[in-house]
Amino acid sequence: MPTIRRLSFIGLEYAFAPGKAYGMSRGGGFRRQGGLVEVETDAGVKGVGEAFGNPFVTREYFRMIEPFFVGRSVFDFEHIEARIRNAMYHLGVGNQLTACLAGINVALFDAIARGFGVRVCDLIGGCRTTRIPAYASTGFFSDDPERQLSHMLAEAAAHPYAGAKIKIGRGLKSDVGRVRAAREALGPDRLLMVDINGAYTVDVALECARAIAPFDIHWIEEPLPPGDFEGYAELRARSPIPIAAGEAHHTIRDFRALIDGRCLDIVQPSIPGVGGITEAKRIATLALAANLRLAPHVWGGAVGLAAACHFIAAQPASPHVDHPPHPQMLEYDMSDNALRTQLLETPLELKEGHVLLPPGPGLGVEIDPATVERYRVC
Repeated sequence: MPTIRRLSFIGLEYAFAPGKAYGMSRGGGFRRQGGLVEVETDAGVKGVGEAFGNPFVTREYFRMIEPFFVGRSVFDFEHIEARIRNAMYHLGVGNQLTACLAGINVALFDAIARGFGVRVCDLIGGCRTTRIPAYASTGFFSDDPERQLSHMLAEAAAHPYAGAKIKIGRGLKSDVGRVRAAREALGPDRLLMVDINGAYTVDVALECARAIAPFDIHWIEEPLPPGDFEGYAELRARSPIPIAAGEAHHTIRDFRALIDGRCLDIVQPSIPGVGGITEAKRIATLALAANLRLAPHVWGGAVGLAAACHFIAAQPASPHVDHPPHPQMLEYDMSDNALRTQLLETPLELKEGHVLLPPGPGLGVEIDPATVERYRVC
């Protein structure tokens, strides 16, 4: 039985050049952060996973929980996770502990799959596809005069993505103007999604939905703060546009409240944020049982993107087998993010609007050591 010989954490940060900040309704940012967890087994097999968020905070959680894993079987994650959660329940789960567990979980799947010479998707459900339709995650609020909404939309329109998602949420006039510009740039046939990042109350979100509905919006993402479950249920019942959320929700309990409360049309777990592939699969089962669409949120580095590809590839087709009305799409971040574009020795391939599943064992990716050292902060 292979056991865990060693765990290590690497904190990463990519800082933008002056004047290049970009962001969302709640404000802009000047850096992209994250972390990598590396696992090595007693057989010398290595795996890598990604943890979302501030790496300095994640590092401290990693130091606390690392001893729980060393010397244990690579298959024991769920038992160790339960022990950690039971021991540290006082501070909840919506924090870097969950992100840290996510990095370990994905790294273990990577190592296990490599040990067997198979892909991660083969371990978690089998591979349904090797071509994952992508939508462009773009249209940020930007301080860069050379990268405004028009520039980002032109870039998205130039590639055969299934659609594009833009940021709104800074007032009704701004929302309508940005949506109109996006629809004009993308044309009538591409899917168009909008992301409010939880900046509105129910009444304002409903006003926004009604105002932008004529532009054929595929979904409104995070219209309300994550804790407003009753507001989500009320909004979904009245909105002319489908509601999506999950980026700021953590673990199966949050998603059970969203799903059982009929708060959503599209369920969006983020693997590096919800606790890893294991927890994402639990959430996917809830969505399947409730007959809701699943569209994993992807916002981070290249390892998280690869994990999302394997997760989507392993999802069974439901309820439509051969002719789904809309594809299950992968969010493809088009922002300035070296942790996505430079981190791998061989970047994930984007071809004809699809991200191709890496062909090798495990996640199918190899980390570039020089890039890691360039952006390493802890």
